[in-house]
Amino acid sequence: MRQIKIAACSLMLLAAASAPALAQQGGGGGMGGRMNPAQMAQRTSDRFMTGITLTAAETDSVKAINERYSTGLQAAMGGTDMREKMTELRKTQQTALRGILTADQQKVFDKNVEEMEKARMNRQPRPQSN
Repeated sequence: MRQIKIAACSLMLLAAASAPALAQQGGGGGMGGRMNPAQMAQRTSDRFMTGITLTAAETDSVKAINERYSTGLQAAMGGTDMREKMTELRKTQQTALRGILTADQQKVFDKNVEEMEKARMNRQPRPQSN
């Protein structure tokens, strides 16, 4: 039961953090609002890359990074320390994505990351039910 609650909370945090991206893209999370790991990786990447125009080579690199990230997410799903693993994976994805960008793109990227972290910190935790 605890694992289900952790998984649900993690997915809700990711969904809430992606609300601005969803509003811009006009999309939902798939059937029933649930996202698979590939969709989660793409949404996270999209939020990091808001306002950044990528070259074809950079786009290919982003796709490869997202693929690795989604594979890691799939492996982390349902584990006892899923939240920690997902946070670690997101940070790894963030570092990898930032590494393919130019200095000017990194400034926009860093601003996006900062805004996401502020939004994450401003969220109120949900009351836990037994």
